[in-house]
Amino acid sequence: MADQEDEEVFEIVDFTSASEWEVFISRLEEILLSWQLSLKDKEEVVTSFVDLNGDWKSSSEDISFAGHPFILTHHWVEQSTVTNEVNKVELVTDKKGCQVFASLMDNRHDFPFNCLPLAKYYGLSDFVVITPAGNEMLTSEDRINLLLSSITIAVGNIQSRAPVFVQIHSKSQQLYQGTFECKNLRTDFQMVHLKRIPPTCKCLSGLIELFKDKIGSTPLEPVDLSICWTYSLSDVRNGGWEKWPQPPPDFESMGGVVGNAALGQLGFGAIRDPIKEIRVSAVWTGLNEDVVVDSEVYSDLDPVQAPLWIARLVLNEQVPSLLIKSLCSFLDLCRSSESIEQLLGKNYTVLQSPDSPEYERALGALTKERKGYGLLSSNRLPFGSKKAQTGGPIPEAMMVNLLNYLFPDAEGDLESQTHPYPEQFQTDCSASIDSTWKEFFSAFKTSPVDSLVWRLATAAVYTMTHLNGIEGVAHLWHEIVLELRFRWEHGYTIPGLETGGVPDLNYCRLYQKLQMLNCCINHKKAGNSAPPVEATDEDEFYDAEETLESMEATPQKERHSVWNQPQGRKERTKMKLLRSGETLYEPVTQALLPMTEDMVEEQSEMMEQLGDNAEGSELRARILSASLLSDMEAFKAANPGAEMEDFVRWHSPRDWIEEEVMTSDGCKMEGRLSGRMQAPGNLWQEMWRAAKPIVAWRQKRLFDDTKEAEKILHTFSALRPAQIATLLLPTVMHASIHRLLEELRPNIQLPDAVSNCRAAIAKIVQIARHSPLDLQQYEDLLPVLQKIEVRLSQFNSLRRRIIDYGDWEGIDEFVTRLLIDGNVSLTGGSHSPAGKALLKAMGSLNKKDTSSGLPSPVKKEFVLRAMAHRPGNGSTCSCQKLFCSVDEDSVRLAGAWTQDTLFY
Repeated sequence: MADQEDEEVFEIVDFTSASEWEVFISRLEEILLSWQLSLKDKEEVVTSFVDLNGDWKSSSEDISFAGHPFILTHHWVEQSTVTNEVNKVELVTDKKGCQVFASLMDNRHDFPFNCLPLAKYYGLSDFVVITPAGNEMLTSEDRINLLLSSITIAVGNIQSRAPVFVQIHSKSQQLYQGTFECKNLRTDFQMVHLKRIPPTCKCLSGLIELFKDKIGSTPLEPVDLSICWTYSLSDVRNGGWEKWPQPPPDFESMGGVVGNAALGQLGFGAIRDPIKEIRVSAVWTGLNEDVVVDSEVYSDLDPVQAPLWIARLVLNEQVPSLLIKSLCSFLDLCRSSESIEQLLGKNYTVLQSPDSPEYERALGALTKERKGYGLLSSNRLPFGSKKAQTGGPIPEAMMVNLLNYLFPDAEGDLESQTHPYPEQFQTDCSASIDSTWKEFFSAFKTSPVDSLVWRLATAAVYTMTHLNGIEGVAHLWHEIVLELRFRWEHGYTIPGLETGGVPDLNYCRLYQKLQMLNCCINHKKAGNSAPPVEATDEDEFYDAEETLESMEATPQKERHSVWNQPQGRKERTKMKLLRSGETLYEPVTQALLPMTEDMVEEQSEMMEQLGDNAEGSELRARILSASLLSDMEAFKAANPGAEMEDFVRWHSPRDWIEEEVMTSDGCKMEGRLSGRMQAPGNLWQEMWRAAKPIVAWRQKRLFDDTKEAEKILHTFSALRPAQIATLLLPTVMHASIHRLLEELRPNIQLPDAVSNCRAAIAKIVQIARHSPLDLQQYEDLLPVLQKIEVRLSQFNSLRRRIIDYGDWEGIDEFVTRLLIDGNVSLTGGSHSPAGKALLKAMGSLNKKDTSSGLPSPVKKEFVLRAMAHRPGNGSTCSCQKLFCSVDEDSVRLAGAWTQDTLFY
């Protein structure tokens, strides 16, 4: 019984539910309506000319049909319209009409360069594309027709103002089919791409015949023609080296050593040509089939006589550059972990301990007689292991060049120096850079241009790039430390530093350390010399105006005891000692303690650790007043019998207060110490009582030059190559942007390069003052520097290509426009200045067409237009268009065929 009931059950199909096809059409209509593409109950106003090379925008939505995903994308161009009445298109209607038909018939849209393929083929500025999602392709003719029919229904239902296309076959082929409806007219967009070129497509006459056959009826007027022949100048650089993107090094002048002349400059330029090719298009517009003939045997088209030429630039992508390559390798050096001893061997490290068995040999080598006083000469090798006997990682001749570049005074006097230092250092940028950039460099915390640290930074980059990498840097630093030690021990000052006496905290720490080492050398030399000549009372001189009475009134020199003779007098003052009335002399004092930035930080940290209690405060005051005690002792030695009041009057005048006092003899000036100097337990009072009359050169040294110098040299010798690179990195970045600005000459007006330079400078100023150093911030800066370098390399390469064939006043402006816009229209064609140069360049190519004397075009493009009655003579007259692109091995045909759907 149950089996019989099962047999009676049958499936009920609800034909009122929507099918997948209907759901797809409904969803498509919904999206098009949301994009406001419907013209239902509206009349479209034709927009005047829109530049298809403008800014293209897009909006996308996902859609599916029969389980297959698609992406629906709306493309449109945003560009200010031209309101000139002369440029308006003559439409079927007077002011209102169809924008799509107007675009199809407007020859001002022909041959755009920076636009989407469909915009180029049909001249459209607004359209919708359906593309299969992922890697799927539409290859089945049935599926394509089903999708097109669905689109036709949706477009007709909402009266879309934009045509809708479907991408078919492989996405790389850029093949589309589409449809558009406007009232009783429907336009079918069809496309063909053939690998073999049919004979009818090789010339204009065959295309006109093909076009008329497709229309099926005689056009009302002769076929309107637009023609573009494109020539490639990719082979222009095949001449001599002068057409390279940058000149090669002069091997002969370098004596076989490449790079010696480039030690003072970082590398610059593209490693391969950043310019792929220059394309020149000869364009004819507004022709018709009755005035031009172009067949297989004869052609009226002469590119030289074309009214318009368009120059286009094709760039190579991801071009490597020398400067960025060098900076990347230098940043890799900053991340290394090897020590100099690990890289060069134990015998290569700087000998520090006198107990070392090779210390005696080292001292013998240092004191050896040699030319100049540089560590290395042409007759000497680094001492040490067997490696040293073979010259080490850097060849001996190259090492001598490097050291002579860093320490040119070792070569002799100024006239014999190959790379002398400038008399005055530029703290911001050199004179070779436009002065408008100087204000941007004012906040740099690196080193002066072309100073020792600057040269050391560029030499380190060069060594890392060209001389055995990290081992070469270790070898170079090892020799530099030995040179610095030799100069310290023998009293030779270090060149390439500002002679300010004390380290300048506005520069980087390495520069401060070298300045401190120079201070130690100068202090040591001054300490080894004889004491200064002292001033005495016999040295007094009187002006002619002084009277005899004033001379007689001058007190004679008081005779002091043998054990209390004045010493260390520097110069006379106009003041008198309060007690004895003798002249007060300014004493010779010890120089202030020079300090580097890290020393200031160490002292501040130590002061903080003393605490805030009374004992800590007293100890802090005594530490800071060490120089005060020295000055008191020197003052007592120079002025025997002086009181503390005398010292205060000279050392701290604001603590000596003079007041008018009424006496029996009248008003007179009397002085006294300030309140803080008379306070109980005043530190100055205690120190004055403890101070002994000791001349400055016999006091305990406030600045221990030996200790400080050995401390610096020990720190230098213990540095790893990564630490050396880290100290030099801010200066390397300064030198890098400086190198780029040398190439950014005032005649180069590249807004993107200028803005990137300003951004890079601001970033370098910020990160150079950041402590501790963050390598990631420097690495993030490289893409900006690469954009600048590649852009300037493109300018140099393009200019070098063109200037050999013609140099005119506006060549820099032409090159700049070509780089920024990508294309430049040359009105007058080959008769314009730029056209003459390009014509000469094309004439220099090998592959030539015998008829025109120019090379064969790499591409021919044709646009054919006509108004015709389709499908029958009683149909509404509508626009027909055919675009044809003929390459060397393929042809593409894109047609827009309009027909009347109401009157056949």
